[in-house]
Amino acid sequence: MKMPTRLAPFGRFAVASVSICLLAAGARATVVTGPGGQGVTAGQSSLIGVLDYSDEFTQTDQGGPANRPSAAALQPAAAYRVMNTYGKPSVNFQSQGQGTGVGNFSFASDGPGLINGTPNYPGSSGANSATGITQTGSGTDYGVPYGLRDQYVVQVDAVAVGDRIDITSGGIPGTIFQGNSLSVFFRGNGSGNASLYNGTTDTPIQREMPDFNTGITGSGQWHNYAVRFDRTGKEIELFVDETSVGVVDLTTFAGGLYQNFSNGAVGAGSGLAAGENRTWTDNFQVGGVVPEPSALAVLGIPLVAFLRRPRR
Repeated sequence: MKMPTRLAPFGRFAVASVSICLLAAGARATVVTGPGGQGVTAGQSSLIGVLDYSDEFTQTDQGGPANRPSAAALQPAAAYRVMNTYGKPSVNFQSQGQGTGVGNFSFASDGPGLINGTPNYPGSSGANSATGITQTGSGTDYGVPYGLRDQYVVQVDAVAVGDRIDITSGGIPGTIFQGNSLSVFFRGNGSGNASLYNGTTDTPIQREMPDFNTGITGSGQWHNYAVRFDRTGKEIELFVDETSVGVVDLTTFAGGLYQNFSNGAVGAGSGLAAGENRTWTDNFQVGGVVPEPSALAVLGIPLVAFLRRPRR
């Protein structure tokens, strides 16, 4: 099992050996595996305690809402209304540059609606990609209005692409190019790197912590991506396939450049490398953080001295 990395400037942290024993027993994972990779069905995350919004992007003919046909075209705004709101206000997926309440993706699946491209479609994620996914013939960014919590997890399945899969918290849905925002870029170029981005500045995590590694070895496979945002504690935690790969202390990382960000909207998306022309995503979900047992408090040892518990 890969242990997560606590991220801070060099020399700022130490790991007590007893932490390995305490933190090795993670929660039971909900990741499922198909021939094309791994995913987490919406509503089945082990990282989210209380869901606020989720959508499996199910096509109309496979039991989804009206106006989600398997056609490679943008649909009316009704098609982009989030399926599951758990008593929260109704919201639409929105991509900047589109009409009000319209995302810049069409609806496809492992079969109906699928148009292959680059990267090559890898096959099913095993997490309901057979009944619906998003499909875009370019990069994409889509999001929903949020503002419900200060500690929350944003999670999505996506086929890795050569540049990035991104998860964003900011003030405007459907764009990474905004102030007062924080985007996490999971790189798909085989470097295992990720970056933080605030609309103007991109800081690779490995620049400050060379041992950081997401475990993503290249493009063309389904993975589940998640970020735990903590605006109060000023930190984020990165997950790949529901395994924690690192915690970033935003008060010290890059001189604190990323510590202030809005929760007014959350979303996901991609940026494609040269020669790529397809983005596929599935199972968007956001909600409150699962509480963690305070085993460290029993020993009277400060939390900051330890690695985060992996969730797998």
